[in-house]
Amino acid sequence: MHFFTTLAGYAAPMFLILSPILSYSDQAISMHRNKSSAGFSLDIPLIMLVASIFRVFYYPGARFDVALLIQSFCNIFIQLILLKIALDHRPPPSSKGGDAALPFAGAQDGFGGFQRPYNFWQWRSPKPYALP
Repeated sequence: MHFFTTLAGYAAPMFLILSPILSYSDQAISMHRNKSSAGFSLDIPLIMLVASIFRVFYYPGARFDVALLIQSFCNIFIQLILLKIALDHRPPPSSKGGDAALPFAGAQDGFGGFQRPYNFWQWRSPKPYALP
């Protein structure tokens, strides 16, 4: 029984650490193979980056498990890669005028027709995302 307890003590933290890489790498590979990020919301990397960065900054005061801290760094790393791939393979604007080829391009964001100020996080150029 001691063997299984020890095994679980090592396997569970490794699973926690590797879960962001395993779960999001499939999406990144799929976008890279298809050379298209159509249908992928850029809000996912935004939300995951903000949550992981907050968790890193929260660690000094809370001192939670180190596996969760390492998971946050892994998640930041994979989300930056995912964002880069999504931006590199973004579908071009439609020849019929503007973003008509993009899913939900004409839809309003948020509740009650609220639009994002300055079209935040939905820029066409990769420069505002601060990625090389």
